[in-house]
Amino acid sequence: MILKRLASVFFAIAFLMGLVLFAGVGRTYISVSTARIIFLSSGAIALLFNLLTFKSGKSDPGFNFVFWLGSIILFIGLIFFIMHWPYAYYIFMAGMLTVGISFFINPNLFQEKTKKDDILDDSL
Repeated sequence: MILKRLASVFFAIAFLMGLVLFAGVGRTYISVSTARIIFLSSGAIALLFNLLTFKSGKSDPGFNFVFWLGSIILFIGLIFFIMHWPYAYYIFMAGMLTVGISFFINPNLFQEKTKKDDILDDSL
């Protein structure tokens, strides 16, 4: 449980640094190179913590695995964008597609909902 909370904190830090990098918000307070280092390190730590705890979630482990695999590919695509390396767009889109496909793997979408009768109906 502690790892999940730490991962949430690191994701929040990565999100704030992403705002600095991609939206330009707060560049007067923190330099772009510092924001890049904090973004990459806190995002990587958050992904690692979530991968270590993905089996303890409420969802199906297959869904969690594919979702986090897509998140890692997406994160790598963002790194490629930040560093201006080739094929960044393709890696980013592969991560987006993997995350999108993971939502169709969720077994809760395909299970039929059973109608539960009220307690009063059983007593009659």
